[in-house]
Parts: sequence; C-alpha cells; structure tokens
Amino acid sequence: MKTLIPSINGTLTVHENNFTLPLEYGTQGGDAAVLAVFQERLNQIGRYRQTATAPVVLTLTEDAALADEEYRLEICPESVRVEARGAQGQALALATLFQLLASGNGTARCCTIEDSPRYAHRGIMLDVCRHFFPADEVKKILEQASLLKLNRFHWHLSDDQGYRIESKAFPALNTVSSWRSLARLDPVVVAGKAHHKDQYGGYYTIDEIRDVVAYAAARGIEVIPEIDLPGHSSAVLAAFPQYTCSCEPLKVKNTYGVHERIYCAGNEEVYAFLEKLLGEVMDLFPSPYFHIGGDEAPKSAWKACPKCRALYEEKGFTNWEQTQAYFMNRVIEILKTHGKTAICWNDSACTGELDASAVVQYWAEMGQGESYMTSEVANGRKVIFANADQFYCTDSYASLPLRSTLMFEPNVKGNPVEDSSAAGLEMAMWTEWSAEDKDIETQMYPRMLAMAENAWKKDKDVDEFLARAKAFLDVQGLNLLQAETWDKATISGEPALQEIAMSMMMLGGRYRALADAEAEDGGEAGMVGAVTPDEGDDTPKEAPSPEMMVQMIRGFVAGKMAGNYPDEDIDKVVGIILQAQAKARGMDQE
Repeated sequence: MKTLIPSINGTLTVHENNFTLPLEYGTQGGDAAVLAVFQERLNQIGRYRQTATAPVVLTLTEDAALADEEYRLEICPESVRVEARGAQGQALALATLFQLLASGNGTARCCTIEDSPRYAHRGIMLDVCRHFFPADEVKKILEQASLLKLNRFHWHLSDDQGYRIESKAFPALNTVSSWRSLARLDPVVVAGKAHHKDQYGGYYTIDEIRDVVAYAAARGIEVIPEIDLPGHSSAVLAAFPQYTCSCEPLKVKNTYGVHERIYCAGNEEVYAFLEKLLGEVMDLFPSPYFHIGGDEAPKSAWKACPKCRALYEEKGFTNWEQTQAYFMNRVIEILKTHGKTAICWNDSACTGELDASAVVQYWAEMGQGESYMTSEVANGRKVIFANADQFYCTDSYASLPLRSTLMFEPNVKGNPVEDSSAAGLEMAMWTEWSAEDKDIETQMYPRMLAMAENAWKKDKDVDEFLARAKAFLDVQGLNLLQAETWDKATISGEPALQEIAMSMMMLGGRYRALADAEAEDGGEAGMVGAVTPDEGDDTPKEAPSPEMMVQMIRGFVAGKMAGNYPDEDIDKVVGIILQAQAKARGMDQE
C-alpha cells in the first residue's frame, strides 16, 4: 500500500498472507471492455494471460446498493473478488488491484478495501489548439489518468489558434480554421521543428475522435469537448468572418493572449450557425456535458456594433456583461435541445444571470472585492474548481508546488465552499509554450499524482504523500508519462524563488516579443491583456513612473504567488526581478 495513489478514501483491512496472480488466470463476470484494459496493463509487468480454461481467480459481481464509483475489493490467498454497481466501479477496483500487483511484481497483500471518491468530477484538461498533439499522445495521457482514478477528460478543441475537429458540415473549419502561419518566436520554430511562416496545425478525424472516446470510456473516463465562445474564437471566425460584428476578414491567430474579434451577439444568424456547428460536435461525444467556454471575451467590438447596441437597448441591459450572459444562455438553450448540460468558465457568471442549469468552471477572477461566485454558490450553482494558482500546469513546480495542488480546498477568494457545492476538481494543461509531447508530459507529471490524491480523498498529509509519490514513480508499469525529475518537481526554498523570478521575466518577454513578431508579419491588431468585467476604457495612458512600475511588478508577482507563498517570499521575488532589471539597464548604458 506504500505506493497506492490515490490512497483509500474508505476502509482498508489488511490480512495475513499474499495473493500471487498466476501467469494464466480465469475470470468470472465483469464488463468485457474493463477486463480487456486490465489485461493490457498486466502485459506491461509480465507474461500474464486470461484464458477460458484457466481456474477462475478474479470474480466480479454487481451490487446495486453501491454508488456508481464505489467498490469493494477483497484479495484472498487464492482469489480476488470485486463488487461494484457496474463498469465504472469495476474499472476503479481493477485500477487499485493493478497498482498493488505492479508494485508487488505480481503479488499483492491480502486485504479488504471499501472505497469511493470524494468528488464526482476528477478531471484533466488538455489544450490541443495552441499546439496540436496526435491521438496516440492523447490516449497515453488518458491511460495515465485512468490508472490514477481520474474520470473526466476536458478536451479543449477550439480557440484562436486552431479548430481541431473534422467537420462534414463546414469543410472550411478544416481547410482554414485548423491551420495557422507560425510566428517567428513560436516554440515550434524556436525548437527547430518548423520554420517561420510555415503552416502549422491539424485536426482529429471523426474516426479518431470516436476511437479516443471509446478508449476513454473503457477506462472509466468521460470525454467533455470544449468549443470556446464568444471569445477565443478567431480560428472559426477566420473561416466565417460574417459572424463577427464587422464582417471584415481575419486570420487564425499565431499569437497567444486575448483577441478582440468575437462572435456578434446581435446577429441572429450567429445562433443558427452555432446550432448546426455544435450539433455536429455533440453527435461525437456521448457525455451529458458540453463546455462552451465563456472566458476572456472583450466587449469592444460589441460596443461599436449597431446590432449589438440595438440588442443591448432592446433588452434594457445596464452593462455589457449582461450581453455575454444573454449570448451564453442562447447557446445553453441549444445544448438543452440535445439533452446536454453546459459548462462555462466563471467569467460568464459575473452578472448572476447565467442559466441556472449551467455548471461553472472556476479558474480566476480579475476584479477586486467580494467574489460574484459567492452568491452563485449560495444559490446552488455547481462549481468545478480549476483554480489557476493550484491546477494550471503552465506554471513551473516552483511557482505551483505539488503541496499546493495536493492541499487545495474549494474556496472563492478565500471563502470556503462546501463539498456539496463542488462538482469536483480539474487540472488544466494549456499549451501556448508547450509544443512537444515531452513538454506537456513533464508539466502534467507528477503533478497529476497530487491532483488525483486531492480529488479522491479529503484527509491528506504532504510528507506522507510525497514519500508515496516518489515510490510510485519507481514502479514499472504505473508511469506512462515522462515525469519531471524529482528534484525539479519538489524544488523549494531560495532555488524555487530564483526560478519563479526568472520564469516571470521570461514570460513577460515572450509575450512582448511574440506581439512584436506578429506586427512584423503584418498581423492584425487586437491582442489585449486580461479582461475584467465590462472592461473598455480606451483612454490613452501615460507611461508609468518608476514607483508605479514597482507597484505593478509587485501586483503581478503577488497575483501569481499569493495562493502558494507568504508575503516575505513575494517580496524576495520582486527584489530579484528589480535587481535583474537594474543590471540589464546598466549593461544597456555601457
């Protein structure tokens, strides 16, 4: 049990003796697809073979009194018995059994386990828009997630930089929206994998998507697609600019950030288009949930649009965030006709007018003061917590320590949220700066271990978990993804603060340089910073004073570190950055 992740969230009774799986074994009962996955895993640790003639040593029986993800696992000297409600519980039980067998070289200590998860939603998200990853890599991530009892795969399939689904209804989504011209400083170019202005991208065929969905289902994972709107939609709108406010041509974006061209909220043809587009996508994903984004949508285009202004006045809106709530609710109604429940990023809930059926995925808030999510939770809104400070894999292990992912408890701006209001937790792998398989794997792993432990079990201990995680990483057959080295994954103290400071300076430089490169390429204006509710003050600003620059730097650093580090460490990082900037200015003057 010293390597089991997640650990048991129920009861564990250890007995005398051990069970050793014979090289040829028989089974009785159970879901065929789940048993096939179990056999595939056994192939990673030995020459085991399930046959119809071998003695039955693994029996799976149904118990309708158990919850969907609850299971009992009894390991005896000569046999193993699994009791579960259905395939989902069986998959979880066999994941536990496989971990025990793998860590014991085919032998497991006799015991009785009664286990069930803390949260119904235990998710991972992969962005395949900023950089595209083949279906085999997606399946590799799914297998690792399933071994850790994670059960939701949020597939971010459409953004400013690409649309990743084969479309029969709209071929231009593949000929136009799935490809972009690479910027000079795109990580693919910097790594020497492609050249500046090469066409880059791709999309999953319908057969590939169905294969991934089936692969995930056999492992107890539900695939939830995301089509981001009304913002982060440049790729789709590049093929269909008539659905923007200006109708002017635009390109699939080759820079990252937030872009001003979004769907026109006041054009009825937009909703007809989205009904057909989303209907085509929904047919590929049996999940009852569908993610429609709703984050970082600038309102400048709407404010200048006669159709949007007419809508605004007709509905009696008093701020432009109400217009976004209207837009999202129109799309939510489309989903309802297909029997789907919407998931939206928390940006869309800021007015309190988002359809009550929607699940909100909480990542961050830019505004000051009390959170608008407090009333949403109080009114019964279900929330998936994907807080950037604890669950975004874009951060280094210095910026986001494993302990922070492990020990996070649901809260909104520090106000605790009861488990009854939390749909669950989700870890997000955004890929702006992660272009290759190894990049996303080391960013996600071993962080995924901490995510799985937290989502499954409430009571946790950092030191005990780290010891168990380190042992887990040494077990053959349990680690499909390339893990970050242990010393880097557990970096702390002064080395961590130095790394945080360097990474923050590098990130700022990246965005400035990439924006400059886009301008050199003749790119369109329109990349803006983080969006706060009802932003839109276009008044020219004076250059900040040195004192103001220090305050801005501290605000930026605190925003990144406050959830995971004390003020003393934040001040140290600010000092490191200021010293580096002063040194750079001195060198420039020489």
